[in-house]
Amino acid sequence: MTIEFVNQRHYRAQQCFMSVQLVDNADGSTMLDKRYFITMDNQLTIQNDLLDSLSTALMQPWPDRMKAMLKQYQPAQSPSLTRLYQAHQLLMKGDVDSLGKASDILDDVIKQSPDFIYAYAEKALVDVLRHSQQPLDEKQLATLYAEVEKVGKMPGIKDMAIFYQIKTVDMLGKGKIDEAYSAINTGIDLEMSWMNYVLLGKVYEMKGQNREAADAYLTAFNLRPGENTLYWIENGVFQTSVTRVVPYLDNFLASE
Repeated sequence: MTIEFVNQRHYRAQQCFMSVQLVDNADGSTMLDKRYFITMDNQLTIQNDLLDSLSTALMQPWPDRMKAMLKQYQPAQSPSLTRLYQAHQLLMKGDVDSLGKASDILDDVIKQSPDFIYAYAEKALVDVLRHSQQPLDEKQLATLYAEVEKVGKMPGIKDMAIFYQIKTVDMLGKGKIDEAYSAINTGIDLEMSWMNYVLLGKVYEMKGQNREAADAYLTAFNLRPGENTLYWIENGVFQTSVTRVVPYLDNFLASE
């Protein structure tokens, strides 16, 4: 499936379109081809229509568990979804300034949509990552742990990979390597994402298993090639020497 955003300037206005195409690689046939006009308040409508269209094109109804999970990823208002995506892009960058901005945005999202469970979880992840890069004072630390505890009690949270990402970063910060290893493997069972494999690499490094860490980092980079993933490998949770731990990736980047 390919998704492309196109900005087009028309008379008096600039319009943004999202085109989605799903192609069957077996015979090259187009299974789905849709174009959406994006406005300030129709993102939820677009997301729901796209998911319904995908289900129809694949001739596969979404399981009840997936429907329940998708509801957790959706706020009641489209502007909250837009702001979540903005915060998520900042989270991808991973540096302290970007994480701080992401945390502030997610604060606003939570105020705007207090029932949006995923926003609470993403803010907790952002904040534990900030703590790993910039130690907090006692009051800030107490606030952070209260935030993490609150997220852990939310309905359905233990079926979401982000909960185990939060636990992994938190356990690594406390030196509880076995608990971190268990948490991130549970997260990977739920979602084979680049972020999960970066965190798996960090756990393997703490276990002194650099070969396994290198495999995890390479998997993360293959899932999402780019500078942001490389930044996470080098700086997420703690600094990693790509030259020492993932020399193949270092050589690959040098030849680009």
